[in-house]
Amino acid sequence: MISHDRTGTRPLLHPCDNGSLSKEIRHVLRRPDLSDDILRQILAEHSFDGDTTLSADAFLDGKGRAGERAGVIRTMIVPPPLHCLDMPAHDLEPPLSRRLAPLAALWERLLHLVRPQMKRTPPPLRNR
Repeated sequence: MISHDRTGTRPLLHPCDNGSLSKEIRHVLRRPDLSDDILRQILAEHSFDGDTTLSADAFLDGKGRAGERAGVIRTMIVPPPLHCLDMPAHDLEPPLSRRLAPLAALWERLLHLVRPQMKRTPPPLRNR
């Protein structure tokens, strides 16, 4: 029987195989939402931790082993991910029909209770 369950993590490809630095960064960080402009700005500002074994200039030149380069990439300061989950705007002044819907439902229930009693009462007699 074939199991289609993918509970484990996918193995990363070799980061230096990608050819493009921005593709490598997106792949290591697993953030396809990062645009090239944001990555260029991060790389220009050298906004990553300097405590790694590979210097910033060597990283930008493409030097270093895959583990060292991935370590530098993981120390980059990137903006939080964009989820695009905007909350819908709540209407603070709903239409009158929506505000009075509970009252209309109550009226219908009362009308169904009163209708049988109305049928039992005799019609008014005409004045002679």
